[in-house]
Amino acid sequence: MSPSLHSFRVLSANIYGTSEPSEPTGPIQTQELKGVPSAPGQVIATRETDTSVLIQWAPPKEPNNLIGYYIDQCVQGSKNWTSANHKPHKNAKFVVSGLTTGETYMFRVQAINELGLSDESQESAPLTVKAALTTPSAPYDIALLYCDGHSMILNWKKPLRSGGAKIKEYYVDKRRSGTTMWREVHIPPITERVENLTEGAVYQFQVYGANLAGLGPASKHSEDLTCDAWTMPEPGPAYDLTFCEVRDNSLVVEWQKPVYTGSEPITGYHVEYAKKGTANWITANEKAASHRFLKVTGLEVGTTYVFRVRAVNAAGVGMASMASDPVTAKAVAGSQEVSCVVDEKSGDIVLSFESCQINEGSKFIWKKDYKEITDFSKGVVIKSEGTHSKLIFKNPDKEDFGTYSVSVTNTEGVSSSYTISNEELVKMLALSYDIRHPVIPLKSELAYKILERGRMRFWLQAEEISSNVTYKFFANNKELSGADMAHDVATGIIEFIMDHFTEENEGTYTCQITDGGGKAQSSLVLIGNGKRGQGLLLSYDQPFKCGSNPVGPHKTCSIRLHSTKKKNNTLWTVANLKKESVFHWFREDTEIIPDVKPDLGSGVCKLPIKEFSLKTAGIYKATISDDRGKDMSQINISGKVFDDAINKLSQLAGKSAAELVINCTATGIQLQCHMKYYTSEMNITWYHGETKLSHSDKIVIGGTPAMATMEVVEPVEKDKGKYSIVITDPENSHKRTLDLSGDGQYFQYFSSLISFPPELIPVVGGLPDVVTIMEKKTLSLTCTVCGDPKPQVSWLKNGSEYVVSLDQGKFASLTIKGVSMEDSGRYTMIVQNKYGGESVDIVVSVYRHGEKIPEAKPTLTPKTIIPPKLPIEIPQPKTQPAPSAAPSTPSPAAPKAALGRGVKSPTPSRRK
Repeated sequence: MSPSLHSFRVLSANIYGTSEPSEPTGPIQTQELKGVPSAPGQVIATRETDTSVLIQWAPPKEPNNLIGYYIDQCVQGSKNWTSANHKPHKNAKFVVSGLTTGETYMFRVQAINELGLSDESQESAPLTVKAALTTPSAPYDIALLYCDGHSMILNWKKPLRSGGAKIKEYYVDKRRSGTTMWREVHIPPITERVENLTEGAVYQFQVYGANLAGLGPASKHSEDLTCDAWTMPEPGPAYDLTFCEVRDNSLVVEWQKPVYTGSEPITGYHVEYAKKGTANWITANEKAASHRFLKVTGLEVGTTYVFRVRAVNAAGVGMASMASDPVTAKAVAGSQEVSCVVDEKSGDIVLSFESCQINEGSKFIWKKDYKEITDFSKGVVIKSEGTHSKLIFKNPDKEDFGTYSVSVTNTEGVSSSYTISNEELVKMLALSYDIRHPVIPLKSELAYKILERGRMRFWLQAEEISSNVTYKFFANNKELSGADMAHDVATGIIEFIMDHFTEENEGTYTCQITDGGGKAQSSLVLIGNGKRGQGLLLSYDQPFKCGSNPVGPHKTCSIRLHSTKKKNNTLWTVANLKKESVFHWFREDTEIIPDVKPDLGSGVCKLPIKEFSLKTAGIYKATISDDRGKDMSQINISGKVFDDAINKLSQLAGKSAAELVINCTATGIQLQCHMKYYTSEMNITWYHGETKLSHSDKIVIGGTPAMATMEVVEPVEKDKGKYSIVITDPENSHKRTLDLSGDGQYFQYFSSLISFPPELIPVVGGLPDVVTIMEKKTLSLTCTVCGDPKPQVSWLKNGSEYVVSLDQGKFASLTIKGVSMEDSGRYTMIVQNKYGGESVDIVVSVYRHGEKIPEAKPTLTPKTIIPPKLPIEIPQPKTQPAPSAAPSTPSPAAPKAALGRGVKSPTPSRRK
């Protein structure tokens, strides 16, 4: 359109017609329009607030009667461009509002005129929405922590606003009280200590914080602080009070240890609190807390409090800390607590926390007993994602009990804790072990079955196995191999067949199973008893029958049962054998491989029966086969046959029975009668006086293949008297008696066993289990000892002996003056006379001055009762010696009590 001149006028109209025209305008020249504007130049986005961004750009090189601009925005990674303004904006900068904090955006701009929109500008660089950096606010509440007369250690509270960046430095100014000019303490930034002060002078201080944006405003100046050296015996003030786990009625307060501890070590802390605006301070804990944190309870919901802390040492209660910032007893909305579980798959112990708030830069801080966890060498792992965080114990152990807390930074104080008690930890460790070491349940443990021709089948049955199951068999810790291993998935049976089982194969058999993550193990002991009873001569004949031939091709005699004076009862038969003959023994159709091979020359075939009893009763068979055919003979060892054998054994036992002897056990006294053979099927009766004794919890009757026994459990006075054993057979009875009455030979021994009277057996009392003592102090271990005759007292320390005589009646002591670290160890006291004694252990732990008192954990042996020496020496009445003119000879020294095992020969008493 080319430029031209134009005039304009206006007419009005209604239903009746048109009016007269207005006066025309002056000439107006039109302009030539060349097209839409060109695209705007480079777009730059900069931070402004946490929800807005400032956009600036270069105007188009060809504006062409520019009307304004439209600004578009888009979240990085998407293509969803939206307009930030709804009418043209005339300036080349614009604040885009309503953005999401922490989200990353890109921006572009278009110009517009009467003909339309220009092309889009280039996109801006991505920008994350957050507040622009500013200088930090001022620190506040400057406090003095220590003064040595030439320098002061100051503390202050951090600025409430960091300015969007970490505060890296602080600067301190000082001035004399009453002056107005401030002077920098140091050109380099400092943190706490102010040097080069004048002793006795009064100072004021102010502090600045600095970040990347620059130096913030100065704090309010401190109160007047006098540079006098601190010499008071009580501790200085604690500092840096912080809060976590704020709930409606409780919170946890933490603090830092005072810089100045006073004349003695700090032993605890008192926490005080008051309602905001009041001076009515209340002590939260009457008993000083030994750690630097305390949970304060009993607060009023919605009430605002301030707190302070006082340290305590032996000299008294120290200075109060600077009052904390106000804190309101009200839980953060949506607060959740830490949970603790054992992972069902991994067996890990897991503490989990879900935060109700999360912001940009928020971090989960886990602590144990309110000390941040930084050591991850023992398998502790922290995993955080989004609003969820876990503290995982990959290798949990018994030392992991305690209070675990978590806090979330850049929130309104979101935090929680969980206390794992020692008892709960033990249960979780057991559950963790079970999960990590699953056990395959077994229907039946490892068992065996004797097959034909000396083969042995070992087998067990699991509740369930898969086709991927693996297993191993071991004999005496040596793995067995061979093709005769098999399993059945349907039944869960696993078996191993041994071709030939002999006495050399006796021992422990084990099967180990692995199926997926599960394992199982079962063992079986197949071993003979080294103590074999002796037998007697017994024979039994039974007619032999084998088909229609009463004698058989081998002319086999009937089987006979012989109980000889050797160690075994024996089945034997005589046959006409050849070198090629094969002989087999069976019991209840199960083959038995005897230790004695058949004598093919004499035709005698023997089967020793070890430990003859009801367990060995049954039908025994003998078979012989060769080229002439096969013969069989059998004997039924039961009923009358078995009873007759037992009667013969009873005869031999009665004739061979020795006199009763007495033995001390852990629970009482045991009477023993040794004989050539014993089995419970014999007719044997025990008596106390004329009263027949029966097996019970009080009277335990039993024996071994070589002796019969009867034990009196926890004997008392009424258990004194005569005890007898009677062994009866069809022809005779055999009786053995032991007198445990007041007039008998063993009375003193029995009395000491049933009552441990203080006038006989030495008794120790008054010693602790653990002693903890500071270096250079005097250690005195004193106890009461009673017994008659006067006991011998011995002290042992890690194998070295101290011999201490019993003095002052019933007291014995070991005293070490000026103990050193070398005196730490396990001390054993042994007290003993001829009637017995006992020993006790004490653990002594020595620590240096200023060190933390160690937590001694004794690994003590239990209190040990020492049996009396045998034979017992019966006290004899004292008699006056007859007068004699001959020179007297010194009486022999009293025998010294026997020392415990490993005790060295006596050495002089240790004196320090």
